[in-house]
Amino acid sequence: MAENKKMPRNWRGVTTVEQAKEHIDYGVLLSWREIRNLRKLFDESAEDQVIRHFARRMVERATNRLQAEMIVESVLIWLTSSATEKLLHTFLEEFFAQPGCDDACWLLVELALTAEPAESSKDAAMFEMAVAMICELGLSVQEYNRAYPGEFKRADQFLEYTATYLLSVSNANSICIRLSLLHYFGLYEHGRTHRTYMNRIMTRFGHTVLEHLFTVLFNKRSEAVALQFLLENLPYVLEADAASQKIVHETFKTYLLKHPDRFSLFAQTFAEALAAIDDPSFNQSVRVFIQHMGAMLRVVSNVNHKNLARELLGAVVKFHKWPIFAEVIESVRSDEEIRRQFIVFLERALIEIGDVKQSDSDKVVTIRMSRRGRRPAFSKGEVIGTMNQVAYLGGIEIQRAS
Repeated sequence: MAENKKMPRNWRGVTTVEQAKEHIDYGVLLSWREIRNLRKLFDESAEDQVIRHFARRMVERATNRLQAEMIVESVLIWLTSSATEKLLHTFLEEFFAQPGCDDACWLLVELALTAEPAESSKDAAMFEMAVAMICELGLSVQEYNRAYPGEFKRADQFLEYTATYLLSVSNANSICIRLSLLHYFGLYEHGRTHRTYMNRIMTRFGHTVLEHLFTVLFNKRSEAVALQFLLENLPYVLEADAASQKIVHETFKTYLLKHPDRFSLFAQTFAEALAAIDDPSFNQSVRVFIQHMGAMLRVVSNVNHKNLARELLGAVVKFHKWPIFAEVIESVRSDEEIRRQFIVFLERALIEIGDVKQSDSDKVVTIRMSRRGRRPAFSKGEVIGTMNQVAYLGGIEIQRAS
């Protein structure tokens, strides 16, 4: 009889979705040995059903801390084993569909980021997944609150609570966690006057993260993913404070001198992507990027590298249609540390694109800003989500990415 049925102690013997749901309902903790067998048996549709059941029960049992802890740990084991962004989004989608999810969110943040897992063999990988989950959770709440103000209870307080918890893990040495936080705080504080969290994480690990990203950018095997991450996230780094920009400047300078051709290609590729955004909220990013390129022109002036100067100016003039361009470019024009010859290159480039009118009494022969023939380019890879970018880039040992 059903009432005499014993509560299972583990997941051994589970072969169907219904059995898996029953184990979730009983609150049986999943183990790493068991998840390997389960994922061999379950196809994508079955995993989807199981992870949705976890989400429903998490919200239902948010008032019972012990049961909630076991559900969160089991979910993190399953998500870490699958390592698919789609399954994480499935969990959060179902989680947000439940009545009372706004209250359960607070507990999910706390348990995911502070609970000690029963098994320690994979605790580092699980913690990286926990941070990725809470980053996605926070950004989803922020986006929902912007679209439907007031519908999510105490949204602003919750977002600050989440940000504080995420900042507390920023001392972790994991490059995956650092990349996740860079992405999170960039989006979270975009458009704000003060970027307190971004400034703090840049102080803590900005140099290390940028060093890693540019090292893997200039490695053929990893350049496509590194480029995608930089194109999506560097605009937010450019919004950070002066101390953060000093870190960016030193990184740019190092790789400009180390890989001049590839760095200039990056500068042009990034400028093209940023200019194409056509969004006034990125005015600060554009302003600071042009200022960085002006600083790089000073570096190039010291070695009198004409071709490199042309390439960097090619990146600068991509912003000629932005309203702030005239104001920012004036500081480059008047910079006495930049060779006058390079400023002439700039003036000719502006004439070439029609930004400056050429008078009849001052005929100037325009110059070609880019090289003839087929231009080099970065490898184009499949566009992937942030979690997959982070997992890939964080899995590359920087010593091997020379």
